[in-house]
Formats: sequence, C-alpha cells, structure tokens
Amino acid sequence: MKKNTYIYRSFERFWHWSQALLIFFLALTGFEVHYSFGILGFKDAVEWHNIAGWAFFVLIVFAVFWHFVTGEWKQYIPTTKLIGAQINYYIFGIFKGSPHPTHKTIYNKFNPLQRMIYLGLKILVIPVQVFTGFAFLYYLYPGSVWHTQGLEFTALVHTFGAFVLMAFVIAHVYLTTTGDKPTESIQAMLTGWEVIDVDDDEVRKDSMIHTIEDSGAGYYRISKCGNYLDVNQAWLDMYKCKEKSNILGKHYSTCRNTEDSDRVKEYIDRALNGESFSGITTKRKCFDGEIKSHVLSINPIHEDDKIIGLEGFMLDIDTTT
Repeated sequence: MKKNTYIYRSFERFWHWSQALLIFFLALTGFEVHYSFGILGFKDAVEWHNIAGWAFFVLIVFAVFWHFVTGEWKQYIPTTKLIGAQINYYIFGIFKGSPHPTHKTIYNKFNPLQRMIYLGLKILVIPVQVFTGFAFLYYLYPGSVWHTQGLEFTALVHTFGAFVLMAFVIAHVYLTTTGDKPTESIQAMLTGWEVIDVDDDEVRKDSMIHTIEDSGAGYYRISKCGNYLDVNQAWLDMYKCKEKSNILGKHYSTCRNTEDSDRVKEYIDRALNGESFSGITTKRKCFDGEIKSHVLSINPIHEDDKIIGLEGFMLDIDTTT
C-alpha cells in the first residue's frame, strides 16, 4: 500500500539544500584554486572558498546539535541486516524492476547501505575536509615547519576528499531518479512529503521501537528458556547495569529478588502458555546489590502461531531498598 507520508522536517530540508549548495560552491572555488578553470579569478576564488568553508563549518555545528536534540542521529546507526540484498538491488535488481528490499518510514529513512555511506561521510570524509581545510588556512603559513613538511600532503588529502564528495554527489543525484518517478525524491526533499510503500507491520514495529527507546519504562525480551535477548536503556538504568553485554544471554532469575522469584516464575510459565499479565508488583535485584520495587508486565511473543519468547515493560515505583 502506498501512502503520502511526511518524511523530512523543515530544518532537515534546509540543512540538506544548504549543504548541497555549499559543497558545490566549495568544489567550484576549490578547483579554480587548482587552476582547473577560470571564472572568479585566483584571488577571489581563494577568498570565497574560505568564506564558504566557514559557512559549511557553522552549518555542521547546527546540524550536529539538531541531530542530537531530535534523536535523528539514530537514523545513521549502521546495520548489516539486508545490506547484501540492498547491494544486489542497486547492482542488478533495480534494472529488472525488482521490489526494494527495505521500506522507508519516518523512523527508518535510510536503507542499510545509505546508513553506512552517510555515516562514513559524517565521521570521516567531511571531518577530514574541515580539518585539512582549516589546517591549510591557518597553520600552514609560510616559514613554519608545517608549511615546509605538510603543505603538499594536506593539499593532496583535501583534494582527494573533494573528489570523494563529488563522486558521492553524482551517485546520490543518480539514485534520486530511480524511484517510480524520476523527480519524486527531489520533490520530497523540497516539500517534506513523499509517497512510500507502507508495510503496516513494519511501521507498527518501528513505532513501537521508537516509543520504547524514548520511554522511561524499562523494556525486556527473553527467550522461552528465560534468557535475556534484549533490554533498553531505561531497563539498564533501573537495574544499575552499565552495559547490555552484562545481562544479555543471562537468565532472568539473575536479577530477581529471592523472596518473590517463585511467584514471578509462575507468571512466566503461564505467559509461555499464552496468558498476558500487567500490573504485577514485584522486586528486582540491582547490579549493585540493592533491592528495588517495580510494576511489571509480561506478554508472549508469537511467531507463526508459536510462542517463541516473552516481552514486557517495567515501571519503577520505589527508590528505597
């Protein structure tokens, strides 16, 4: 089912187009500094390149702030899930009319390959360009050791990064034309709205995950044999557990208070037989040895009409031992 969905927010669109214009202008003035052509003249090209460099840096600062405040940084978390299918789609499937292996949602705007490429640009290519650009501008002044030993190397790295960015821009522009309509992706970045294939189950799952991550409620998922498969940050905070690796794979009884472990086991056994429970008041054993109280829910996880595990939420109701 296709649905017109608001995908890109106003600052996101402003940042995208401002970044695109600055990259093009930096490339134009930068390559003129290398005498690739003559439009502005060498002196003006240098001055405008420096001004654009500062504007690009300011834009980066605002973009980083916006990504962390809004939580949009999570869009760039890399994953290898379906990346092989995504690469195969771009190499072969796209020319055969094959369906896209992933679906875009407001919580998952980028496919696995895009996540890795965009993350690489943000933490490697662009920072290197900024660093080498400012190093060239302020530290490689005539007569300094940096000037005599690092000028050529810095210029080569900066120029190579420019070619990488240009290659990305060309590939990016090409891939925007591979939708149902050649201009739909560009139009989406102008208006914020895009017609996308909606998988209701996938959207529901993404929405639940997004809610769980932003919620103050602790979330857990355990296997049929009672071992932890996943927990969220709120769960870790409630149990005073520093890392997921300290709990994943361990039995739920590890974090249970001895006094009510049998009662919790009874609820879990019943949930594995298809029952759901909420509002269970119980106690937990934190990683620092403290005993705390919380309200617990337990729900079976179904897959192909079989119960494959349990999941639920926890709300802290006691800050005393």
